[in-house]
Amino acid sequence: MASHFPHRAAALPLAAGALLAACLGPLLAGCGSTAAPVQLPVKPAASAAAVLKQPILSARQQVVAAYTGYTAAMAASFDSRSPARVRQLLDPYLGAATISNAIGAFSQAWGRNEVSYGQVVQHIIGVRVQGTAAWVHDCDNASDSGLQYASTGQVVPGSLGVSDENIVTRLNLVDGHWMVWVQTVEDLPCTP
Repeated sequence: MASHFPHRAAALPLAAGALLAACLGPLLAGCGSTAAPVQLPVKPAASAAAVLKQPILSARQQVVAAYTGYTAAMAASFDSRSPARVRQLLDPYLGAATISNAIGAFSQAWGRNEVSYGQVVQHIIGVRVQGTAAWVHDCDNASDSGLQYASTGQVVPGSLGVSDENIVTRLNLVDGHWMVWVQTVEDLPCTP
């Protein structure tokens, strides 16, 4: 049976082809070329809710965090062998004059080619906070740590630590941050 609308029968395949070309053209064009750069949206800053979820540390917890941060920074500072890095690492914990003293002492050891070995194990046995002053009583086990000569691996005489080093550290609250003020090694047994 002949169609009464012969132009429609021929037009349908052409329309379908045009539609297919219009849809697939951009997809196929992307296969052989690089994609154009696209500007991504900026990530939002931490929301106020996320900031509020951070735990608020007690004064004691802040003091302990400052003390342990300081001891880790001291070890990393010595190992850095760089006065600039020492300043950067110790700045949150010590005043400028004390940092300069540390750099002087470190530089002497670095000049003798001394390096650290081992690790000190901390045992904080007491923390007292009184207003803007705090004291941390720590009984370190430094028996497996000390200094050695980098070239020979030989222990530097007098640098080997002891198993119960009784350390009392005073920290002061300065501009909202606890900073190490003075540290003394007491010649007493480690008792709270």
